[in-house]
Amino acid sequence: MNLALILDILLIFLLLATIVYAMVLHRRLAMLRSEKEGLETFLDRMSQATAKADASLKGIRQTAEQAQAMLNDPMIKAQALRDELLFLIERADGSAERLAGATSGKVREEAPATPGPVRKPARRAAPAPAPQPEAAPDDGARSQAERDLMNALRNVR
Repeated sequence: MNLALILDILLIFLLLATIVYAMVLHRRLAMLRSEKEGLETFLDRMSQATAKADASLKGIRQTAEQAQAMLNDPMIKAQALRDELLFLIERADGSAERLAGATSGKVREEAPATPGPVRKPARRAAPAPAPQPEAAPDDGARSQAERDLMNALRNVR
């Protein structure tokens, strides 16, 4: 056989394979073009869903900020009241200690220094009530800090 004939036959087989491959490629491209519209629709829907999610997140963020602001104000007031109550408790403890010291000092002063004749104490029906602090002490006797605190307490109510 002739070498030219063998080369022509080989070239025919290669051209047939190329034609078959081009037909397969053409079908795949046609299928991709038909799915392009579906893909574009999918991308549009995805874009709309992303925009809705972004708007929802903004709404959630605003609601959270409003809730925080709404809860912050009472919390700050409660902390201020707690601090004021702690201050008042400390002052009351100090006053109670001073009062206890003052009453125990009076008892010592009343007791006789030298033993005298033994007397029987008179019977009492009930012990005398302890002196009560004044309901509204004079503002002049208070320090400026106490007056400011009392004014702040009145304003909170």
